[in-house]
Amino acid sequence: MTTLDDLKGGAVQYRAASVEDLDTANRTLLIRAAPYEVEADIGGGITEVFTRGTFARAAKAPHRLGLWADHGGPLAGRAIEAEDRPDGFYMRAKVSDTTAGRDLLTQVEDGTLKDASIEFTALRDFCNVRDMGGGRLHVRHKRAVCRGAAIVFEGAYGDQASVVEVREAERERAVEAARLWLRAYTAKQF
Repeated sequence: MTTLDDLKGGAVQYRAASVEDLDTANRTLLIRAAPYEVEADIGGGITEVFTRGTFARAAKAPHRLGLWADHGGPLAGRAIEAEDRPDGFYMRAKVSDTTAGRDLLTQVEDGTLKDASIEFTALRDFCNVRDMGGGRLHVRHKRAVCRGAAIVFEGAYGDQASVVEVREAERERAVEAARLWLRAYTAKQF
């Protein structure tokens, strides 16, 4: 079961974005991994937004960012550049010349896979959760740890970098963890 600590620091979370550019000759992908200041409905009555600069620290160490062929799939490459722009966090990844990498490039090129899903860990001290009433929560990430991205079939956020509900059970656990955290956080405040 996902705990409060998983939601606000500890568990890797996933959000989708689109592949911006594909260069098959050089085996690279440009990914807008996360949009800034775009509110997204991640399901279960939770909305989320990444503040400008949330992933700025990752831009300083792109070699630490992986590229996977789907969540839980094989490592297919790594970032060679990362840039924190006003509209979001971008990474250019070099795709490995392996079976997984070749398959990934082929599927992106033919449109089978078209979205990238950022993998990140929220940081408790840089994540605000507000109760919006009616069982709704709003999460604002001010800083988070980027782990990299996975190339997936479809992200729900479209061109803006949408949320991927990786598994229904994971989403339900995350929603419950957010509610538990909010109750615990509110109790400490009063």
